[in-house]
Amino acid sequence: MLRHKVHKLTLPNGLEGLIIDTPKTGVVTAEISFRAGEFMLEKEKWEAAHMLEHVLLGANDDFPRARDFQAAIEQNGAYSNASTSVYDVTYEVEAADFEWQRVLKLLLDAISTPKLLQEEFESELSNVREELISRSNSHFRHLNITMRKEMGMCALTDPERVELLDGLKREDLVEHYKKTHTLSNCRFIISGHFAGDYTELTELIKKHLKINKGRGRISMPDEIPVTPEDPIVIRKPSVPNIYLLLDMYVPRIMSEKEYWAMNLLSNMLTETMYSTIFGVAREKGWVYGMGSSTTRVGSASGWWIGAQVSKTNSEPLMRLIRDECIRVRDGDIDDEDFEAARKNLLGKTMRSGQTSSGLVSQYASYYSTNEPASVNRLVSIIESITKEQARKLMVEMCDAKLWGLGALGSTSLVPARKLHGYAAEIFTKE
Repeated sequence: MLRHKVHKLTLPNGLEGLIIDTPKTGVVTAEISFRAGEFMLEKEKWEAAHMLEHVLLGANDDFPRARDFQAAIEQNGAYSNASTSVYDVTYEVEAADFEWQRVLKLLLDAISTPKLLQEEFESELSNVREELISRSNSHFRHLNITMRKEMGMCALTDPERVELLDGLKREDLVEHYKKTHTLSNCRFIISGHFAGDYTELTELIKKHLKINKGRGRISMPDEIPVTPEDPIVIRKPSVPNIYLLLDMYVPRIMSEKEYWAMNLLSNMLTETMYSTIFGVAREKGWVYGMGSSTTRVGSASGWWIGAQVSKTNSEPLMRLIRDECIRVRDGDIDDEDFEAARKNLLGKTMRSGQTSSGLVSQYASYYSTNEPASVNRLVSIIESITKEQARKLMVEMCDAKLWGLGALGSTSLVPARKLHGYAAEIFTKE
């Protein structure tokens, strides 16, 4: 992990953000994020947030066309991008140390004075359609979104979103921008070498982020998942194998330490060739790859495990997932397995924070929690996690009984129900 200090900045105008000061980097990475995701929109206008993200970094008071703005950003090799999630719209730039002021100013001015031109709206409407169609070819993505939707959370599948594009107008973007792009609804994370002096950075932000103050930070949505009675099956005969996904939730937001405890369990179960599920399944020739991780939705925390597996091997793999989850639930966790997972997680965590952008990613939970993560303490946090703490989280997941099983591919409801029955045993104590 790069050595760094975190300064939480709150300006009189309501703007809040984090400055990550690290001496060992030659770049500055900046993210400007707004609680402006799709959950705020009616179904018919769902794509307004995504379209706004596409059009906003285009023509503005200083540049007549999007390509002119992008040329200015990239002239010395700087990078810019933007993204939309269910909850947030985020704009980012990364620039060399010698020009971070120029590039950050361009980003702030673009956010402050977008033209949202009709012609750029129309061209990006076509680009977004192409993007969504291409994304719909990602089977895990399609399965994951469908499961979110069927379990009662804010979600629309990519094909559904494509159908809604024709009902979108430029005025919808203007309205969403005015409602969401305010100082009090904004959060930022900026990482670079500032040597403890944040005056120039602060003045730059105050001078060039000229948007309305707003009425405060928009709250995260209340989302508590529901448990479907049947497995969620997406039949695609053209896909010869099965994309398998098991989701489980607790109806609360986990603490930072709990989050890392579940990630430690993920590491032990699926993340290495010697893990207790993937390692065993790989040795038996059942699966080429799989994974698991912790997630957050509006009012709940979740954990998922998934794999791409043949029909023949789907049942033994699901039985193995069942058996190992029950072992964790019942406290049958091998000391060597747990410690090996801890060491591996520590190493991966340290590697992930070796760049300016890596550090910004480590602090991204700030957008939902409004508190900086304890990144400088991650080593001690991970080292302090006990088997019993991890087990209690798995027990809570099982007792909550908020779960679902999804299958996509050349399968149907009948064989999926058999897999669903194996998964159900995880949540039933004898």
